[in-house]
Amino acid sequence: MNKDMKKTYYLLTIFTVFMFSFSYMLVPLYDIFCEVTGLNGKTNQTKVSVINEQPTERFVKIKFTSTVANSAPFIFEPINKEMNVQVGKIYTTFYTLTNNSNKIKHATASPSVVPSQDAEFFKKIECFCFSQQEVGAFETKELPLQFIIDNELRNETKTLVLSYTMFNTTEQVGLNSENKVYE
Repeated sequence: MNKDMKKTYYLLTIFTVFMFSFSYMLVPLYDIFCEVTGLNGKTNQTKVSVINEQPTERFVKIKFTSTVANSAPFIFEPINKEMNVQVGKIYTTFYTLTNNSNKIKHATASPSVVPSQDAEFFKKIECFCFSQQEVGAFETKELPLQFIIDNELRNETKTLVLSYTMFNTTEQVGLNSENKVYE
């Protein structure tokens, strides 16, 4: 191997390792970016422990959307596409998650609220996004979401959009190599 080929080989190897490492760092870097800038309408990531239900006369439309990241073998969708909710009252709705593969999969959901400046007023009491979801081969699960819209929500806000992106986290959990196949 001549000198130029060795140099090219080493540069390509370093570049490949860098890109592989960078791809694993994207999600944490994105989370840090969103936290610092306040973008992406991140909602609470843990259960709200103190609930003060005080319904008002005000109603807000909540639209529920969902996406599946990276062509994961899932069908993920809200049961209710939208709800008119009373501010200060607790509500429960569900999403469904279907695993279309013949292997057990793990998934996690990342929430976002639009407009982002109102994300802090969408309080999740119970949410499937607080933990990993294990879904069996060809299984469909109903995933609960219990929430309340805080009374401090800006008066000019008439509609909120809650969007979840579902990620296949099976490899990160470490099940890929020992996964059972069901026929």
